[in-house]
Amino acid sequence: MPDVNCTVDNCQYWTSGNLCTAKQIIIQTDDEGGVSPNANLQNLAGTPADSVDETCCQTFKAK
Repeated sequence: MPDVNCTVDNCQYWTSGNLCTAKQIIIQTDDEGGVSPNANLQNLAGTPADSVDETCCQTFKAK
């Protein structure tokens, strides 16, 4: 599986370097997202979320 970058650092699947370790990723459209597809996600600060509703990632699971 290719690297998937994520800045939601309180997700169970988040790991150092803003990488996602989930075995399955569910992605929503850019209408629901907020970061340009060309953004360098590895350099962005962590962005904690309280629930899946605060992310564009259906895979989110709080630690």
